[in-house]
Amino acid sequence: MSVLQVYPLPYKNDLVSHYQSFSNLPGYVLLESRDHQHGRYDILTALPYDALNVTRQSANLHEALQQLQNKLLSVPSMSDLPFQGGAIGYISYDFGAMLAGIISEPHPLNDMPLVDIKFYDWAIVVDHHCRQVHLVVAHQKPDTKHYIKDILTLWESQGTHYPPFLLCQKFSPLIREEDYRLAFEAIHQTLMQGRAYQVNYTQPFVGRYRGDSWEMYKKIRSRNRVPYAAFIRGLEGDVLSFSPERFLCIDKGVALTSPIKGTTPRSSHIRLDNEAKAGLLASEKNRAENVMIVDLLRNDLGKFSKPSSVQVTALCELQSFKAVHHLVSTIQSQCKDNITLSEAFAACFPGGSITGAPKRESMRIIQEYEPFSRGIYCGSITYFSNHGRLDSNIAIRTVTAKDDSLYLSAGGGIVIDSGWKDEYRECFTKIAAIVNAC
Repeated sequence: MSVLQVYPLPYKNDLVSHYQSFSNLPGYVLLESRDHQHGRYDILTALPYDALNVTRQSANLHEALQQLQNKLLSVPSMSDLPFQGGAIGYISYDFGAMLAGIISEPHPLNDMPLVDIKFYDWAIVVDHHCRQVHLVVAHQKPDTKHYIKDILTLWESQGTHYPPFLLCQKFSPLIREEDYRLAFEAIHQTLMQGRAYQVNYTQPFVGRYRGDSWEMYKKIRSRNRVPYAAFIRGLEGDVLSFSPERFLCIDKGVALTSPIKGTTPRSSHIRLDNEAKAGLLASEKNRAENVMIVDLLRNDLGKFSKPSSVQVTALCELQSFKAVHHLVSTIQSQCKDNITLSEAFAACFPGGSITGAPKRESMRIIQEYEPFSRGIYCGSITYFSNHGRLDSNIAIRTVTAKDDSLYLSAGGGIVIDSGWKDEYRECFTKIAAIVNAC
């Protein structure tokens, strides 16, 4: 029987120096909700006791999902806290594509493991709504008790010091504007032919840096409040995510997904910003894109939900962030009694907001016209708690830091009445908060 121990810690308005104290530990991961209106919890942990890594050479991708479920320790909830020991990591878009039989050529900088998930017996959980901090220790592993004193000491320390972060080479696109136009026109032709209703086409950007990627994460997160940010310290590279979008949450048998479709840049002038909001809300094109993805996700949730339980609780709701306004919808359902977390996740993965509709055919079109596989981008950073809770983001606005280089992508949904110049400019709008903060 699990004996969950919970140790209260002081809550402070700026917790980043405490987070930094752990940032050089093996397996360090931070899931952070800087936008407290749309998010609530931060989860920090390190020193994993097990790992699940899947590479392109792995023989059986479906077996990997079963391994994930088998490694989770099913225990009853002993607290209201969202993470009570379990798994945290990323599942790449390429993993989802390969499950569908779609294989693309990786760029060297995004050629990371398809899946990198680690298993943890403790975590520091910050509840921003209640302004509380707790160290949660699951005690599933005998060695964990020896870490508690060191964890509490680290929390009160002054943090690890790193050399300053410096962007040596600004982010630049890996494809020319003309190549983007040609790909857009080819994709648009597939829509005219009826292969798909919407295709999410993305383009990659590359920069170079000196220093530690954690310092880059700190710099960007201080200016860019999002509800589903993450930093993952990996063996092959680090992952820095500044995502505003939730992929899938399952808690107490209720599944919830919140796709984003529809984006417009913000203005520092109040009148112009209000006009941008009104224009987005009135846009028939953006609303149509959003509704297409809502229908797709209703179908995805229906694969593992009780009959007649799938409901759209918000449709094309306006949400505002540092650099952009978005249209966000919310769909929820009641899970079938025998569904596992990994089965539910796989039924929806990858998220429809970053593929298009219908999902599988849009993914085939993406493979035909995007020059490189997406890697972690458009996959998901997620946690699976032992007590049966799952929460995850769509890994957009996400940087891979590898070999002193930075890999970042952006894109948008193409529909019949899309214009290539507007879609091209939208890519730069979406990464502006990251690029400008560097």
